[in-house]
Amino acid sequence: MKEIFIYIGSRLGDKSKTLKFVNKVLDKVYNSIEADKVKVSVYTARDININRCEGCSGCFLTGKCFLDEKDDMKIIKEKMLKADIIILASPVYAHHVSGDMKIFIDRISHWTHLLRLSGKVGIAVSTSGGNGLELVNNYLYKIMTYMGLKVEGKFGVYEDIINENYMSSIENFSRTIIEYINGKEIETDNILEAVFKTTKNIMEKIRPYESSEFQYWQKSRLIECNSFKEVLEMLR
Repeated sequence: MKEIFIYIGSRLGDKSKTLKFVNKVLDKVYNSIEADKVKVSVYTARDININRCEGCSGCFLTGKCFLDEKDDMKIIKEKMLKADIIILASPVYAHHVSGDMKIFIDRISHWTHLLRLSGKVGIAVSTSGGNGLELVNNYLYKIMTYMGLKVEGKFGVYEDIINENYMSSIENFSRTIIEYINGKEIETDNILEAVFKTTKNIMEKIRPYESSEFQYWQKSRLIECNSFKEVLEMLR
């Protein structure tokens, strides 16, 4: 069984256009595969409590965040680490992700140094009443890639326009999910290779200091790999 984690940076609940779009995609997925092939966990900013990052750098220095014991982030992180597919979806706010999505990303930002989500598929989603879709999707793509995700889709739709683009996005989005549920293997790409090379070089430089970040690279055996392709092979 494949597990899908979805976080939607909206507080509008059932009125959220972002949630409605994602649910249309999930309906198509459910209608195309056996129920026992997938488990989906959907969270919205309205459903869960995530405190703002306090900028203490504790996560970078120790690998732990003291706020995880005070809100729902510990559970969220566990769900993400168990998932095979991770979907981050945000409405466009002032040509950026929503404040709730930014808070969410801030709380896992140290994962960008660890490629913590390597071996998983990522999908970026944005919705807008006017413009800014590409800006938001490109930002989500960058963050997800630096966490080690193989981003297989960037889907942006206008909230109140059910047109050909909207319907084709549902079709392509659901097809991407179904392919991986049915066993498609993750492959590396040039961006992931560049991210791996750059981050490994940094880890080699901090090796003498035995930081928590280097210790993770050592324990996970990332430091032994010479390419992201080798990372994926190790994780299979």
